[in-house]
Amino acid sequence: MGLFGDILSTVGKVAVDAVKSGKAEEIIKSMAGGANGNGGFDVGSGLKAALKVGIETAAKNLGAEDGYLADAAVRIGLPKEAITTFNVVQQVSSNPTFNSMLNASGISIPDSDTIIKLFNRAAENAAPKSIDIFTNAITNISFADAEQLLFGADNAATQYLQKNTFTQLTDAFVPSITDSLNTIKVANVTPTSAWNTYATYNNKLVELLDSNTAKMALEMARKLGVVPDEYFEKLRTINQVNPDLSGYITGEALNGLFTKVSEKEYDIRHNASARVSDVLQSVFGRLDNKG
Repeated sequence: MGLFGDILSTVGKVAVDAVKSGKAEEIIKSMAGGANGNGGFDVGSGLKAALKVGIETAAKNLGAEDGYLADAAVRIGLPKEAITTFNVVQQVSSNPTFNSMLNASGISIPDSDTIIKLFNRAAENAAPKSIDIFTNAITNISFADAEQLLFGADNAATQYLQKNTFTQLTDAFVPSITDSLNTIKVANVTPTSAWNTYATYNNKLVELLDSNTAKMALEMARKLGVVPDEYFEKLRTINQVNPDLSGYITGEALNGLFTKVSEKEYDIRHNASARVSDVLQSVFGRLDNKG
């Protein structure tokens, strides 16, 4: 019969056995799916598709009014140094000696709620512009082990993207954030303007507390019991803040976007209805039979 005839005979026997065993349909599906067994889609394309759906969903939701502000998981708060200042000033401002010192120096710390609202409005305004930036990064990323990511943590693909593209995304997103910081207004004040006012007062307060005159006055007030020891120590925790907002808001806004992309990845992994394309159904459908 020859080699070719032997091959045909073997293939025929396998086909007959498959029909008899009821596995013919399974074999056909496997053949249709190619070597990767994902319906013709490789795992990497499935992960990228999930991330793209994630950023589109994240940008849409966070780009809405109160998208950041009303969501405790992503709300952008004050930088750590500013929180310290607000807390300390609030605690010690009831002390007449300290209050007189602030008034004499013309130092007035702005309302923190307004500043926080402005921060979040800027991020909300810039969020839709993140789609193209993220999509470009997702398209060009290479997965070292896509299979491992697929069967890894519920946010494995998002973590991989964040770890490998965060610096690139930051550089690309800064201009959009900066534009929002300079244009968005609440009560006719931009985030940049409000923060500059706050930073000026904060840093002026630090300089005042560091001056010899203030040190001597506070030390005397402490010894006389006019300023409690605990207030004296708290005042020493106030530090300068960075007047440049763009880096801080960009980082916080990106963290929020990644949080929401991560949530969408989880949804796609666990809910078949969230797999809105053939590639998502084929690749992530493998997880339904995991374990």
